[in-house]
Amino acid sequence: MFERFTKDARTAVVDSQEEARALGHARIGTEHLLVAVAGRTGAPAAATLARFGVTAEGCRAAFDPAPAASDGHFDEDDAEALRAFGIDLDAVRDQAERAFGPGALDAPPPALEPAGRRLLGLGRNPAGLVGHIPFAPRAKKALERSLREARTLKSNHIGLEHVLLGVLGCDDETTADYFRRLGVEPAALRAGVLADLGRAA
Repeated sequence: MFERFTKDARTAVVDSQEEARALGHARIGTEHLLVAVAGRTGAPAAATLARFGVTAEGCRAAFDPAPAASDGHFDEDDAEALRAFGIDLDAVRDQAERAFGPGALDAPPPALEPAGRRLLGLGRNPAGLVGHIPFAPRAKKALERSLREARTLKSNHIGLEHVLLGVLGCDDETTADYFRRLGVEPAALRAGVLADLGRAA
């Protein structure tokens, strides 16, 4: 699928990882994708976002100032997926801590970046996270949806506008809460993106 992404769209996907890394987040979410799209100044999708008052700086400011701490390698997306199979992570954690002591399932601290090393030349890595950061299920769905959006719009590539439409189509609570903090109605923004695409055609 990624071979169909435009250069701007590929760069935004890479930038979303750097946004997550800079914030010390263990997963790339839809919110990181949105920051990355907004940060591609000069691109039509970023211009549409700006018209609705959505900028990269505003997106960064809208992150939850105190995100839920990650319990080891599991986050809320993982917990939700496991609940569908009848597995309660809190109960598993309680049982493990009774058997092996407090914090038995906690992940070790992230590896620190060697002194003086700058990731992709950005130098932003206060949490010291290195290596690949995985996509949260909601971000994976947004990227998969971007392919469907491109097909629906009869485009032979996946551009920033399709990535943005993919994010706007997410209906999970984390993404919805993020748009509420931004003060943006996803349906109105989606209509704006589609209108701008129609004018550009």
